[in-house]
Amino acid sequence: MTVTEGPAIEDRPRLASTDPRDGRTVGTVAVHDAADVVVAVARARTNQTDWGRRSPAERAHHLRRIRARLAVRARELAEVIASETGKPDFDAMAEVLSCAVLFTHTARRAPKVLAPEKVSSFPLYVKRAEIRYEPYGVVGVISPWNYPAFVPVQALSAVLAAGNTAVLKPSELTPLTGVLLAEIINEAGAPLVEVVTGDGVTGAALSSSGVDKIAFTGSPATARHILRAAAENLTPTVMELGGKDAMIVCDDADIAAAARTAVAGCFANAGQTCIAVERVLVTRRNHAAFRDAAVRAAQRVTVGPERTKHVGAITQPPQIDVIEQRLRDATAAGATILVGGRRRDDLGASFFEPTIVDDVRPDMALAREETFGPVLSIIPVDDVDDAVRVANDCDYGLAGSVFGRDRRVVDDVVERFATGAISINDALATALLPGLPFGGVRSSGFGRLHGDAGIREFAVPKAVATSRLAVLPGLTGSMFGSVRPSAAQVGTVLRVLWGRGASA
Repeated sequence: MTVTEGPAIEDRPRLASTDPRDGRTVGTVAVHDAADVVVAVARARTNQTDWGRRSPAERAHHLRRIRARLAVRARELAEVIASETGKPDFDAMAEVLSCAVLFTHTARRAPKVLAPEKVSSFPLYVKRAEIRYEPYGVVGVISPWNYPAFVPVQALSAVLAAGNTAVLKPSELTPLTGVLLAEIINEAGAPLVEVVTGDGVTGAALSSSGVDKIAFTGSPATARHILRAAAENLTPTVMELGGKDAMIVCDDADIAAAARTAVAGCFANAGQTCIAVERVLVTRRNHAAFRDAAVRAAQRVTVGPERTKHVGAITQPPQIDVIEQRLRDATAAGATILVGGRRRDDLGASFFEPTIVDDVRPDMALAREETFGPVLSIIPVDDVDDAVRVANDCDYGLAGSVFGRDRRVVDDVVERFATGAISINDALATALLPGLPFGGVRSSGFGRLHGDAGIREFAVPKAVATSRLAVLPGLTGSMFGSVRPSAAQVGTVLRVLWGRGASA
């Protein structure tokens, strides 16, 4: 792999990236300081001048060239992803595929979404009104380690389509993926992404660097630090934060399908997914059947360092301590571990068994705080109303799912479930459909990625008003003229137009 290390022009301290499966050093990158970040932002701003002048159609054509480079170097990128995260090979390659899908979707939609939009000129019909979409300039993208290529591309595909350039700060756990991703994007023919590598200090420097917008994906705790830094420059932000996603299983649900989906939706990527199914709210009528079906499904899941396994390593080994503490607290309070529940030191330092915990109560930390590991909690509820109440009694609201056959009941759940996205008789599906917006409510963040909303998230809407006929005088210029109406005349017009039906 050829590594381009961004703006560092002299020796810097080095940051080592290690394979969590065996502790092997995969590579090193420079630790960039605040001065390096300033250089990177300045370079990105210079490069944005030409890129921002291109039409949305021209930029869309370039995004397809980026997609082509991704396809050519897919194996190389997947190898780096797997080495830095401990993912199975299939998961790593699927992540690269997802990046290509995002670039494809954005290239298709951006020319239409970013085209000037005519709007009603009510009540001044002598005017022509439109909205034009312009780039912000330079966007800082701060991304996590769990999907080190897909998550930044969630933002980058739209950032670039809207005419911005970017400065990418990848996680200190997966810096090589970020460096290679930027290299692939830039080798398509335009220097669109700068990379700054390092720890939280580097990320803080980017947050306060004067970029024109920030897109962050990570924890609420880190988001608060970024927001405080961004506030100094009134920098707008997009925040995609954590989740504690629930699956609601209705009385008439296909229990076997729900159980299989819950297990897959929880254990994929070793549970290190912000929209992982962490809670299953199942009515007592179906509790035993769901529990047994979930155990059967979990017993078929394999874990280990071999890249053909279903579940790989916990990328951040200290997270295993968090998982174990949550399980100890839950079992001490009456929950029961049905499957798994143990770290697997025999497989390496970073493996934990896929785990199912039954009889979890809504007040337990295991039911309320993001676990970010392969732990599925089963919470028995009285009925669907109780399930919705428990699902919403949570700080997070990123995604969720509902299983049931009666569409009226399912639609009612969708309406009352306070979350950013819901999959019906499936899980995680909303994140795999790039036409849908992606983002949460409450502590799960704000702003949207994906979809038309995600593209416009990185474009500034500019309002434009012109006279339909050149001979017509300007509105403001005539305000102090001889034909200016009196306040009484304006009041009469108001009463004639809209005064009917007003209560006495």
